Amino acid sequence: MKEINTEILIVGAGYAGIAAAKKMYAANQDFRVIEARDRIGGRTLTEDLESGVTVDMGAKWVGPTQHLVWEWIKETQTETYDTYDQGKNLLKFKDKISSYTGTIPKIDPVSLIDLGIAISKMNKLSDQISISEPWNHPKAKEYDAMTLASWMDKHIWTAKAKHLFEIGIQSVFAAEASEISLLFALFYFKSGDNMDTLISIKNGAQQSILKGGTQGLIKKIAAPFLDKIHFQEPVLRLSQHAGGIIAETDNLTIKAKKCIFTIPPVLINSVVFDPPLTQQKAQLYQRMPMGAAMKVYLIYPTPFWREMGFSGQIVSDEYPLKVTFDVGHADADQGVLLVFVEGNDARNFIDLPEGTRKKMIVERVEKIFGRQASQPIQYIDKCWTEEVYSRGCYTGLMGPNTLTQFGHQIRAPFQHVHFAGTETAEKWSGYLDGAISSGYRAASEVLKML
Repeated sequence: MKEINTEILIVGAGYAGIAAAKKMYAANQDFRVIEARDRIGGRTLTEDLESGVTVDMGAKWVGPTQHLVWEWIKETQTETYDTYDQGKNLLKFKDKISSYTGTIPKIDPVSLIDLGIAISKMNKLSDQISISEPWNHPKAKEYDAMTLASWMDKHIWTAKAKHLFEIGIQSVFAAEASEISLLFALFYFKSGDNMDTLISIKNGAQQSILKGGTQGLIKKIAAPFLDKIHFQEPVLRLSQHAGGIIAETDNLTIKAKKCIFTIPPVLINSVVFDPPLTQQKAQLYQRMPMGAAMKVYLIYPTPFWREMGFSGQIVSDEYPLKVTFDVGHADADQGVLLVFVEGNDARNFIDLPEGTRKKMIVERVEKIFGRQASQPIQYIDKCWTEEVYSRGCYTGLMGPNTLTQFGHQIRAPFQHVHFAGTETAEKWSGYLDGAISSGYRAASEVLKML
């Protein structure tokens, strides 16, 4: 077994780990990164398809207020383009198809008012939440004791408004409203500005796309210190003593003064700590399951829906297709339609054979766009719950009575070990920007102690 001695060990080479490494590199500190996968990027994964299209199978978009990602984009001179958002959007509800423009589908006036009031209430409630200490809100325990679904039952009166609100929740959390505490949802919305921002394209979280993908960006950032990253080395054990830590993989023993963990919370309990993690920290990680997100791409010879006057955006009530986007460049020759399958839909859909999955998706799209949708030149999908070193996407979630009881542990160091990862971020938690800020924060904590 090879032994490595270094000042700082960083566990995980996703956006949080590379952000921490970038800060260490700039400070001329001695560090190493160990990564369980055979690649850089964590929950980002960019693939060049046979059809000639580059797609992000993991994290994709960048919003205008995600300033840290934009700093990286400018630093690396990475090109971006706006998500295609021209023409009419389509809503399929109870076998009826209607068109609309903007973020909110065109529905009957009563349901539309109901939906608008619910989103407004959610924004007002989330605006009262502290992103650094949401558990200190005067009604924190009350909000944390109920699920988001319970709140919906009390505040949304029409079936159509409730259904569309639920689709919005699935698209943001990759989970069901019944799985998430109201307090966690309010924190998450406030962390990403508000609910409107998280479900929107223009001025929202889905506004911009990176040419070359989000994994391409992190590869550029990590290029100066790529030799310090050890791949296919999942950490198995970590012991601590007065002078530092000793981390073990199957092939390496790494001795360091400080350590930064950046892996998803759900995976941290798989590491054997000596001494053990504090019981509150261990209990927190036991209560942060990952969302279930599945991304499906349909590649067509042309973006034919644009010629029909449509944006490519669909909101549907028919399993498994709930939300789609046109993610091709405005001048693209080929059509790139992204379909999201999330929450329980994703958990059920992934168990079907790939041929069945393709047939179901194509049939649903054909119902809405017509025969031109029946013959994609390529189909590809990915379910992140199958990823051994993430076990889901987009982020770790909190159900009832978790944030108030254990939330204060999310960023708390454990002796020589510090914790980063998008789940630990105050601003843009769950997103790339939150991952970067968490890596910077943990690195600053460590640098102050050296």
